[in-house]
Amino acid sequence: MQRYIKGIVVVVAMACGMSAIGAEGDAAIGAAGEAKVSKDFSLRIAGGSVPGIDEADVDGFGTVSLDDKTGGRLEILAVKRFFGKSDSTVGGVFGGGIFFSGQSGEAGGDEVKLSAFGGMIQGGVAIKLGHNWVVEFGPYLGLGVAETELTGFEDGTGPYGFLGVKAGVFVGLGDRVELGLELGYEGFSQEQEFDDGFGGTVDVTFSGSGPRLAAVLAFKF
Repeated sequence: MQRYIKGIVVVVAMACGMSAIGAEGDAAIGAAGEAKVSKDFSLRIAGGSVPGIDEADVDGFGTVSLDDKTGGRLEILAVKRFFGKSDSTVGGVFGGGIFFSGQSGEAGGDEVKLSAFGGMIQGGVAIKLGHNWVVEFGPYLGLGVAETELTGFEDGTGPYGFLGVKAGVFVGLGDRVELGLELGYEGFSQEQEFDDGFGGTVDVTFSGSGPRLAAVLAFKF
């Protein structure tokens, strides 16, 4: 568990560090009187759907298929775009922050629910389409912990993670606000230890994969 908590700290620290480096670089270039790197730092709030639980791998007993139910996730991210000294059309994007998600699945009348939180990072390519439109594409990764509720068993917690790729379209509403729509595909898993009822324990890995859709509100600085 400790190594996953440390992973969250590293993720958030990386995001903050990259933003600080970008800001220092902009200031240095401006002070030198050279062409200035475009500043495009934003605080993003994203909410939308994520895949539900469709499989449970029970250690020593095989895999059980579940009827997955669409889950949801809230993300709060610090993101910066980099378009270079000449303010080119094609650039990069990097960011990170925290997430909160909920997912579930059902098999034989028994329901599994996951409530997860942690840290995530994302990166990729950003392309300007005119003055107010930007397209982004790239991978993202999240690590955290999840609380598990399973019918007939005591609740517990275990490590949780997801990995995916997404594309987003953003439109500027003035200089300070952007609205975006992101579509992607991701997979996730969560490991949990349960009491087997005979004095021992059994390890179960819950997982799922599928499309991800989110609306984004960004405040630019």
